[in-house]
Amino acid sequence: MNRIVWVVIIAALAIVGIVVYAQTRDGGKDGGGRALSGTTLTGESFDLATTRGRPVVVNFFASWCPPCNAEATDLVAFAAAHPEVSFVGVAVNDERADTEAFVKKYGLTYPVVFDPDGAAGGDWGVTGIPTTFFLDAGGAVQDTIVGAASGQQFEASLQKAL
Repeated sequence: MNRIVWVVIIAALAIVGIVVYAQTRDGGKDGGGRALSGTTLTGESFDLATTRGRPVVVNFFASWCPPCNAEATDLVAFAAAHPEVSFVGVAVNDERADTEAFVKKYGLTYPVVFDPDGAAGGDWGVTGIPTTFFLDAGGAVQDTIVGAASGQQFEASLQKAL
């Protein structure tokens, strides 16, 4: 009898562990998606939920970050090559004027959410920048790149989200 009780307890713990892992892995919000909302540099409201139905690339960056500057040209070209994908930048722990100068310098054409205190980055578990997330059409994260990436790396990660 004791052995059966232990088997049931272990099985129950395993099931709880699997459920917790699945919710943590995909954000545990809105059917597996991540939440992100805020005001863009142009003053418009942005809500990631409005991008559902399309793959999304979310890039956390700052103007003062050398690796962010290093990948910016490749990221802009990558975004231009993929009009079927939604892109959003999140400027974390930065000054507004510096972020605006970065956007102008590199020609970012997608929305950039201003996150001066890094709250959105914290919500997403960002521990270093740049960090780029690749979400599928349902909003679930399929891949993440931490650090500067090349166009080839962006392409490979996007394939996982398509």
